Amino acid sequence: MSPIAFSIGSIQIYWYGILMACAFASAYFIAHYFARVHSVPADAIDTLYFSSAVAAIVGGRLAVVVANLDYYLANPWDIFARAGMGSHGSLALVMLLGVFTVRKLRVSYWQIADIAAPIIPAAHVFIRVGNFLNGELYGPPTDLPWGVQFPGLPGPVHPVQLYEAITSLVIFPFAWKWAENPRYPGYAFFRVLLAHSVVRFFLDFMRQHSELIGSFVLTQHIALGICAVTIPTLIILERRYR
Repeated sequence: MSPIAFSIGSIQIYWYGILMACAFASAYFIAHYFARVHSVPADAIDTLYFSSAVAAIVGGRLAVVVANLDYYLANPWDIFARAGMGSHGSLALVMLLGVFTVRKLRVSYWQIADIAAPIIPAAHVFIRVGNFLNGELYGPPTDLPWGVQFPGLPGPVHPVQLYEAITSLVIFPFAWKWAENPRYPGYAFFRVLLAHSVVRFFLDFMRQHSELIGSFVLTQHIALGICAVTIPTLIILERRYR
């Protein structure tokens, strides 16, 4: 297993970069498909797509820096030199930037959120396979037949990256159905966000990458916070639009 897909002269092309590009490509095509379904102007989707792509990269990187602030304060150059993205940071900055962008474009924020809902599991599939090929975010040692031997480890471990990729594949068709016919604004988005947060909370018990804060790691606290917001929101919306 190698994180390098191929080389062009002295330039090495990494699988993670290829799969990240696939995630952005899938986001573009999914967004345009649902824009046609919901009669949203294509030029508005293009503007939102490119601004959201930049926000996803910047937000993902900021999340890693904030989570490891002491290290990056001591090694500021590594902010740019080291790899690593945080999905929660990407989502947060995309949502925040979207508040201002949709106003300029005069489109509905929650309609766009529903259009974007299937992008979340689709992108997760590509990114988690990229993490797998990078040999990062793996789980604890295991004797199970599907355990994976990553370079530098003494024995097979749980491929938690693939577990999340598989669960994202399961969520994807539901997200697609919800986004095609949302019963109310935010219908698809809140369901996808809740499903991913539940999955992330339980899988992070296995992932070997973060220090505990109390009983949980940081991403589990974030997942619980998202659940605490989305569950009552969905209950209220269901009652309102019943």
